[in-house]
Amino acid sequence: MDIIETENIQHRKKVPFARSFPTVITIAAFCFGMTSIRFTLSHRWEMAVICILVSAVLDSFDGRVARMLGQSSQFGAELDSLSDLVCFGVAPAFLLFFRSVCTLGNVGWGISMVFTVCCALRLARFNAIQILNEPKPEWQKKYFTGIPAPAGALIALFPLILHFSTGKTYFLNEKIVATFLLTSGILMVSTVKSISSKMIEIKNGLASPELLFISFVIICLITELWLTLTVLIALYIIIIPFGAYKYSKTAQQESVILKQAS
Repeated sequence: MDIIETENIQHRKKVPFARSFPTVITIAAFCFGMTSIRFTLSHRWEMAVICILVSAVLDSFDGRVARMLGQSSQFGAELDSLSDLVCFGVAPAFLLFFRSVCTLGNVGWGISMVFTVCCALRLARFNAIQILNEPKPEWQKKYFTGIPAPAGALIALFPLILHFSTGKTYFLNEKIVATFLLTSGILMVSTVKSISSKMIEIKNGLASPELLFISFVIICLITELWLTLTVLIALYIIIIPFGAYKYSKTAQQESVILKQAS
């Protein structure tokens, strides 16, 4: 071993485990996404969906934890996008293809690929925006361009979750599932403005209505998982147009304020 390499090893800093925790969360989400594919191949449909749900929960935490610890990095952002593509692009497409749209043959496979490609394009666009890091008003940070990948996966899975909730096989009709797959993919790559979780502000140390609502949702998920998911996804679909309308109105108001200020 030469002198230069020895010096590099000696100067290499040890990183505390807490600082690498966001990466561990991302890898855990990725593993659940891969496990969902395994359950799909074993025809264990409910477990496959649950793995995707766990991935979505973990995905909602890794970025926040990284910012709290001051460990946000380009490496973490790229790893998160790769994990999201598997968990919310590949895994749902595999699941819905083998559970329903496979009866459409090549058309069904094509629709599944369209969904995955849309997810990849949505993640690539998000990364490009993050790299450019162009300054924008604080109110715009509360909106996504297009729906996020986890939401897209859940909307695509909505017919299957309806089937679990009601027991009706009608919701597994290949045309219904294909429609949700295509619609979800289009929404991910669209320029429609959707609301983000940054709109929810919880005051520290206070039992705010938001905190009570979150506690209620968690209890419902534990006791009635599929019914609760059905209601939550339906509500999210309903508020997509509301988010776009609210963004448009706020943009108009901000434009008027800027004109008056100038």
